[in-house]
This record gives sequence, structure tokens and C-alpha cells, in this order.
Amino acid sequence: MLRYLFFILFSCVAGSIQAQQIEERFQVFEDSVFYAYKNELDSAKNSQDAAQLSLAHFNLARFYKQSQIYTEAVTHYNAALENTQQSSQTTATIQNELAELYIALNNYSKAIEFLNSSLGYSEAQQFLQLQAKSYQLLGTCWEKQEQPQKALEFQQKSLQIYQDLVDVTGEAIVLENIGSIYEDLKDYDKAYTYFEKAFSYFKNTEDERQVNALNNLADVYRKKGNYAQAIVKTTEALELAEMFQNAHQIESAYKDLAKAFALAQDFKQAHHYALAYQDLVEQQFYSQNFNQLNALQTVYDTKEKQAKIDLLQAKNKTAQIKFIALILTIFVLVATAGLLFYIQKRKRQARLAVELYKQRALEAELETKAAQEQNLQNQIQLKTATLSKYSLSLAQKNKLLEEVSGTLQKLSTRKRMDIPAKLHELSNDLNTHLQEENEWEQFMGLFNEIHPDFTRKLNQAALQKLSATELRLCLLLRLDLSSKEIASVLRITPDSVRVARYRLRKKLPLEREDELVNFMLKL
Repeated sequence: MLRYLFFILFSCVAGSIQAQQIEERFQVFEDSVFYAYKNELDSAKNSQDAAQLSLAHFNLARFYKQSQIYTEAVTHYNAALENTQQSSQTTATIQNELAELYIALNNYSKAIEFLNSSLGYSEAQQFLQLQAKSYQLLGTCWEKQEQPQKALEFQQKSLQIYQDLVDVTGEAIVLENIGSIYEDLKDYDKAYTYFEKAFSYFKNTEDERQVNALNNLADVYRKKGNYAQAIVKTTEALELAEMFQNAHQIESAYKDLAKAFALAQDFKQAHHYALAYQDLVEQQFYSQNFNQLNALQTVYDTKEKQAKIDLLQAKNKTAQIKFIALILTIFVLVATAGLLFYIQKRKRQARLAVELYKQRALEAELETKAAQEQNLQNQIQLKTATLSKYSLSLAQKNKLLEEVSGTLQKLSTRKRMDIPAKLHELSNDLNTHLQEENEWEQFMGLFNEIHPDFTRKLNQAALQKLSATELRLCLLLRLDLSSKEIASVLRITPDSVRVARYRLRKKLPLEREDELVNFMLKL
């Protein structure tokens, strides 16, 4: 709507220009492509040459199609058809291009009608290149209408013809289309295969379409959940798009990168590329609007040239200027209101995006704090379990000491008892108690409850198999006990602990500067 407002606005302003200025402007237009086509059409009308008239309409139709002024394009395509000999190659070509235009307008039934008509001519006259193009476009129509099997059938027919013609570019385009169909069917492996073939063809010929093929490969990785590879491929596509200065593909790469980073939980990067995408969309919107405006202005000036000159020569400018001023004021107000509305909308979207990013960052911070709190709880449980172990050990040893004390008292009151034999028996009992593994079994049970993966990770990291004594030393180091405390628990001297630590280091992947205790705490 805004485009047409600008069109009318500039059209009205043009009406107030002096006759001399109008003539100078159209002298410039004579050098433009459009004005050349317009002169060509006027010449064809004067000569009454049907072939020349058809070609002139055809060239103008392509000009309007490229400028995305589709109503005028359809008018000239139909005029070209009316002046073209039936069953000719030109007829099939025009109908194929009309079908492309209707596909762009999402009018697939009309597009299929023209494509079937084109096939009738090209099949009868064996125009293989046009047949391949028609089959390709029919496949696109059925894909857009979510009928993948029909789409595949026509794309395969097109592919076969291009292969027979050794048309590498046409083959690559169809391979990419087939990949897109399999992507819609969520058969990502097949889709990747076809996209990769298309990319190879385009890359070997340095065709700009390799950017789109690379983007398609990235889409497959993203949909399969391989976000890291998707980001790599899309970044490569972005670099290529920037090299070719293809704004549409740069826009597509920004959009895909925003999606991939969001799925990979990197919301900062996702937000960055989302904003870049929105900015580029806005730039493209205005660029496209002004390009269409320029084309429309050219057309308008061409059609109205003689009328404006006559009007100026008649000196009937006063009423027109007042009318123009009124129209100009109205449309300036409307355009300003529309622009302000759009700017406000963009600002709201930007604020929402920032708020969403802040919310995600806050959630991440809360998760980190929760993890830290859980770690503190684990440390408390560890200390509690260790305290319980030592309490149990003390109770057992006190019981043993009471038994020894009672036995010694009995020995002191019995004179006829074989004291050496009894002392020897008591010594054996003490050794038996001291060598019992029950205390260690209970300790191991408590340790494994708190650090269930420690022993497994330790054995995996060790360069050689650890003995039972070395394993016990590792557990005590994990509890961050001093060498003196370890010596007391293991019933060895502190020097023996140092020797044991030295031997243990040789069995672990440690550098000279690495701390043994830190290594245990990290497992």
C-alpha cells in the first residue's frame, strides 16, 4: 500500500515540472532499457509486424516481471501470446515464464494450466529444453501444494532430460528441487545427498546458486539436531553470499543462524543474528519499494509525457498545482503515519527481544546458583558420612580395648595360668581385629554413595592397575586428609605415606607441577 502511495506522490509532483525539464528527462530515458523496449513496441505497432510485436511485448513483460510489477507483466505476456504463431518454441517459452509468474503469485492452478499447454507444444515439436523446464516447474507446483509424490515424478522426468542433454546447470537445479521435496518428507539423508550433488555442480561452475545449495545443507543439519555443523555450513553460506553481494541469501543466512544458535541454547548469538536479519529485511523492503517506484515512475512518465507537455503548453497549471498540493499533503500525512507506525512496531519487537534475552540469561544464572547449592549439599553429606565412619571406627576400637583390659585383669589374678600362651593368644586376637576389612567395607559403601563414579573414573584414568592399598590412598586423598591423618588410618608412618604418594603419581597421568589432591578432587 505504501509503495502505491509513493508512486502517486511522485507522479503528482512530476506533473508540475516545466516542459523543458520533461523533455530533458525523457532524453535520458531514451538510453534506458525500458524506453528502448517502449520504442520497439511503438515501431512494431506502426509496422504491423506480428513477430516484431510479439517480441516487443515479450521484452516488456520480462522487464515488468524483473521489477515485480506483475499485473503489467501478465498483460504483456498475454499480448505476446496473441501475436505469436501457435505451436512455436516462443509460445512454449512464454507459457513457461507465465507459469513462473503465477507460481510467484501462489496461483498454482493457473500455473499448471500454462505448463500443460506448453508441454503440448514442446513435446510435439521435441523442444527438449522447454520440456525439462515445464516438468521442473510442474514439480514445484505440486510440491507447493504438498503433494510430494507427484512433485518427485515431474522432477525426475526433468532430471532425465537434463542428463540426456548434458545440461549441468539444469541438472543441478532439479537435484536441489528433489532435495527440497525429501526435506519436506523429513527424509533428511536423501535430502542431504541431493543437496550435496547440487552444491558440487554449482561450486565447480562458480555459480552463485551454490549459496542456496549450501544453505539447504545447513538446514538438513539443523533439522537433524546437529546444530554445530549447521552453524558451520550456514556461516560458509553467509561468507559466499557476501562475496557474491547477494542480499537475499545474506538475509536467509542471518535467519538460519538465529534459528541454529537459539536451538543450541546460545541466545546471545541468536539475538545478534535475529537483529541483523530484521535490519536486512527492513533494508530490502525499502530497496525493493524504491526500485519498484522507479520502474513505475519510468512507466508513468513515459505514458504521460505527451499529455503533460500538452497540458503545460495550454498553460492550465494553476488548477493542477492546487490539486497536486492537496494530494501531496494527504499522502505525505498518510505516508508519515504509516512510517511512524512501522518504526514503533520495530521498537516494540526489539524491546521484546531484549527482554527475552534477559529472561534467558536470568534463568541460566539461577541454574548455575542451583548447581552451586547442590555442590555444597554434597560436601555436607560427605563430611557427615566421614564423621559417621570415624565414630564407628572409634566404637569398635574402644570395644576391643575393653576386651583386652578385661583379659589382662583376669591374667593378673590367676597364678597357675600359662601367661605367655595367653598373651600370645591375646596378641593374635588384636592382630585379627586390626586386620578386619569390615570397617573398610563400610567406609567404601559410604564413599560410593557420595561419589558413585569416582572409582570408575580413577581406574579409567590410571596408566597402570591400582592395588587395593593405592585405591584406599586415593579415597583418603579425595577426602582431602593430610599425610599424618592418612598414616593414622592406614597404620603406617608418614614417610611411608610419602613413598606411597610418589609411587601412585607414576601410575596416573600427572605432570610434575600437577597436585595429586587436585587431580582426585576433579574426578
